[in-house]
Amino acid sequence: MTFAPGGSPRRLSLDHPPKPAETLHALADYAGDVECDRYMEGELFDRLQGRIAGLLGKEAALYLPSGKIAQMSALKVLTGRAGCSRIAMHPRAHLEEYEARAYQELWGLTAAQLGGYDRLPTRDDLDAIHEPLGAVVLEMPQRRLGCLLPKWDELTALTELARTRGIYLHLDGARLWESQPFYNRPLTEIAALFDTVYVAFDKGLGSLTGAALAGPQWVIDEAMIWQRRAGGRALRSFPSLLSALKALDERLPHMTEFHLKSKSLAATLSEIPSVSVSPNPPHANAFLVSLPGSRERALNARDRIAEENGIWLFDEPEDAIDQSLVRFEVTVRGAAFDLEETEVKLAVAKFGQLICAGR
Repeated sequence: MTFAPGGSPRRLSLDHPPKPAETLHALADYAGDVECDRYMEGELFDRLQGRIAGLLGKEAALYLPSGKIAQMSALKVLTGRAGCSRIAMHPRAHLEEYEARAYQELWGLTAAQLGGYDRLPTRDDLDAIHEPLGAVVLEMPQRRLGCLLPKWDELTALTELARTRGIYLHLDGARLWESQPFYNRPLTEIAALFDTVYVAFDKGLGSLTGAALAGPQWVIDEAMIWQRRAGGRALRSFPSLLSALKALDERLPHMTEFHLKSKSLAATLSEIPSVSVSPNPPHANAFLVSLPGSRERALNARDRIAEENGIWLFDEPEDAIDQSLVRFEVTVRGAAFDLEETEVKLAVAKFGQLICAGR
């Protein structure tokens, strides 16, 4: 068996778990003699927030400890200014499926469904909502649909309609960095379609934690009030700030490589007769792999592949409407570059054999 240091199978998706000692040493080297922050103020905050505002072409930006606080603060500000607490978002949006309906239970917002369950929202979907809206939320890419992205003309058509109707636009851009190669347009041009943009530091960038909200100064000023109300202020944040700045310097330039590797790996896996990849080619750095077989056998098969092939294919299988399929997500970050595509292909083919009905 071939295992990574520490005896663990080599991951196909995401990054290898960081080693705390190595991470802290690297941050210490990167920090130099920078001054410490205090209650969300200081040199590091100024550097990071200015960097994000510049990258996205927005008037101002605000560092927050989590994406949840960043997005909810933005939506509370926008809907408050609009005088309407109803937002529109995709039924499989991160805000809907991953956060226990915090937008409603904690933040007093309600949601209208934008688009169908298994496809991207369109201009016509927004046009079909005949009620006042305080904001429209678009998640790019749509993670639960295999990190799908709308074509540029479809995206601009939807955002133009929202502006015509006087509806604020918010971008859930947790994976915006990974989406930029698909459009081959500057981040500023993509972000310009939206009033506010949330970006994450702890996903594609591989930082320790944290997020940023970018937009007009008046939004950022009001968001700071909601940040305080939500418990989003800390006495010290310098490890996360340094990690985010370091990631922007060292990891952001590699987003195109992630995209190209994702396309290459998807093409390789598509050569397996029983495998379906979606989208193919991938729009960002992730895609869904579907195989015929029994979901009940999937976890046992995953563990067997890890033991015999030394590759960890996925953590949990994804939901599939077709109950005859097993589906899992592949997200290309650092770990995938340590694997040969031929050995990944062999492992996935073997996995498919193990989960087939009748085995």
